[in-house]
Amino acid sequence: LYKIACKQPEFGKCCSKKASYIMVICNLFVFHHSTMTTIISVTHEYPFLDKYLFYRWVEDERSTDAAVRALNLSDDDGIYSENDFLLAISNLSIMGPDALFRMVLRKAPNERSNEELEVVFEELLNIKALSNLSTMVKRELATVIMFEQHQNAGTVLFRQGDQGKSWYIILKGSVNVVIHGKGVVCTLQEGDDFGKLALVNDAPRAATIILNENCCQFLRVDKHDFDRILRDVEANTVRLKEHGHDVLVLEKVPIRVNRSPIAYRYSVMAGTPEKMVEYLLETRIDCAKDEDIADTFMEDFILTHLIFMPTNELCNALTIYYQQGCSSINGNSALSESILTESVEHQLSFRKRVIAFLQAWIQISGHMFYEDPVGAAFIEVVMVEMYCAILEDSRDHPQLLPELTVVEKLMREREQALGSSARPPVILSDNNFIRELPANSPVLPFDLCIVKVNSSDSLRTSTLKIRVDQTCETIKRMASQKLGLGNGEGVELVEVKSNREKNIFTPNDTGIPTSMSHNGRLFACFKDQVESLSPLPEQAGPSESVHSVILETLTSTELAQHLLIYHWQLFINTHEYELLYHVVGRNLFPGKVPVNLDLLIRRFNELQFWVITEILLCGSVSKRAHVVKKFIKIALHCKANQDLFSFFAITLGLSNVAISRLSQTWEKVNAKFRKLFFEFESLLDPSRNHRAYRLLVAKMKPPTIPFIPLLLKDLLFAHEGNKTYFDGMVNFEKMHMMAQTLRNHRMYKSQMLQIDSSKIPTDAQHLVRNFRIIDDQRKFLRLSHLLEPKQKDTT
Repeated sequence: LYKIACKQPEFGKCCSKKASYIMVICNLFVFHHSTMTTIISVTHEYPFLDKYLFYRWVEDERSTDAAVRALNLSDDDGIYSENDFLLAISNLSIMGPDALFRMVLRKAPNERSNEELEVVFEELLNIKALSNLSTMVKRELATVIMFEQHQNAGTVLFRQGDQGKSWYIILKGSVNVVIHGKGVVCTLQEGDDFGKLALVNDAPRAATIILNENCCQFLRVDKHDFDRILRDVEANTVRLKEHGHDVLVLEKVPIRVNRSPIAYRYSVMAGTPEKMVEYLLETRIDCAKDEDIADTFMEDFILTHLIFMPTNELCNALTIYYQQGCSSINGNSALSESILTESVEHQLSFRKRVIAFLQAWIQISGHMFYEDPVGAAFIEVVMVEMYCAILEDSRDHPQLLPELTVVEKLMREREQALGSSARPPVILSDNNFIRELPANSPVLPFDLCIVKVNSSDSLRTSTLKIRVDQTCETIKRMASQKLGLGNGEGVELVEVKSNREKNIFTPNDTGIPTSMSHNGRLFACFKDQVESLSPLPEQAGPSESVHSVILETLTSTELAQHLLIYHWQLFINTHEYELLYHVVGRNLFPGKVPVNLDLLIRRFNELQFWVITEILLCGSVSKRAHVVKKFIKIALHCKANQDLFSFFAITLGLSNVAISRLSQTWEKVNAKFRKLFFEFESLLDPSRNHRAYRLLVAKMKPPTIPFIPLLLKDLLFAHEGNKTYFDGMVNFEKMHMMAQTLRNHRMYKSQMLQIDSSKIPTDAQHLVRNFRIIDDQRKFLRLSHLLEPKQKDTT
């Protein structure tokens, strides 16, 4: 059922819009004679008033398809068509969750059902101000948080010096923060919060809050609820100390089955790396198969350990735990009481836990585990030692035979991984054009790129064949020798972009060929020559369409399919750790090159710029309108294919100001396609933490290619918005947040895309891999104004 909040002032002037939607559907479904028989109050009490009450559709067993087929309606006659019906349903489906959310919030806390609390909790997950709170706190907030709305700009919410009674979060609108003697010091926007400091410190309000616009909506937590939640959090927090210092902080949280709590467990909030490893091995391994008890702690730890515990330290901890029954590392021999026991059962459990953890680690890390020299050495040395030890122990303790089988399997997987890494290197790119991708394998550090390095005067060029993981210092030295610049001392390696921007690489930078912009070029010069560098003529991009044949000969369905195949190959090869390297900082992970992620990001920009380029290189208005419609149809098929990567790249290209300003072109695009495109744009709405997109992707099942820029944004927000350490411990709440994004990345590719390779024309696949594009926004705007000059005001 669609549930609609028909509150008149919301969604701008939406009362008339919603009434229009209702009339569309009433006219379509001719067997309904009035709004009274089409929609009813959620509480079954009131007739349709379209103002202050909440409504839902009356269920009908008759087929809507049969009703639609019976129609013979025309827009020209002022009667609504099937397209109007579909658009109305689409818009109502977007409004519905918001309305349901507000309806629940208007209920008294003790009247909210478990299902309604889950609705509120899911919405709270998308609110920026609450992102650093634990899951337990958010669930508690869902039971008490209220909805508050004020209609008029200038309304004073509270004044400086007032007693603090509530904490506010802006759901819609903005407010000004005013301090006596200073005036407006800042403006808070959607997602920001205010008023918490007065509650925490039990102090007067430090500023006056005034509505900056009409129809502002807030979430409100009153002081008594706020204080209770803080007390409950502290009461449910357990701190483990060693030598007078906290080493592990746990939070008691409910285990939920069918949304109802049935028991409690402890979630890790913070801890030292060593103590977290010990706690993980002792509390999570044995219950890993119990869905009612196990949580994501082990997976979160494996996905994020590189941030706070390098692989060598983790391997040392596992070795010590296995051999001595102790998780301390770096020579620390302090043993916990639970490990000091001499019983055989405990000693066997130590070995089983380490083997189980290794199995999970390798399963989650995949090929990245073996690419890490430390991980590979650990498997090579320690696994052999473990195998021998288990083989010997299993003679006296048959309980270890299953672990022996697991170790044998891990050793076989190691051999297979080493075999994959022994494949011949492929030439990945040639002067910024993708030449070949490895078959059934991600791009590895030893794969090759052909790059051209230009001299400062652009008269000399050095062509180099380099590994992907080659450092800037090595490339600079090789190019300097060929360009006659000596041994590279004092020489800079610079990327000059088509818009004249310059990027100077540092000596330890790697993955340079794949991290450059599409039309960027490399230059080697001395420091005093950097400012004089300018783009080469070839960087300007094409002056006429190079790929018009693709748009003319391939149908929208075929193009969307080819994009899906290529982008799935790029996406499936991108590992979660690459997202970490990119967001946390490549310089913190020496030798790690997120080359597959670089290719994916580069491709997103390339596809977006290709859309703009193709439209702006069309000379006639009718041709441009035809190309715009073609791209809208391609985007529609991409969305149906669950290729949101292509869908949003195309939508962003069509939304570029150089395209959106072409009013004459858009007038030639019929209303059906314009409505479709506006629907696409609504999914890019950043409000409520991109809620529209998250609702869309939540309905999809793997395989799905997600909107990669938003995944990276989520990771960056979690990383930069939360400290990694506090009080000498790792902030594992931050790791939970980052791991959730990485887990989503894994989930999207948990099912393989089924592709019939025999039906894929290789020539067409080659065409969609490299687009000739313009990637200079200023040039886009110049071309746009040449095609359709700005209309002068004649009044």
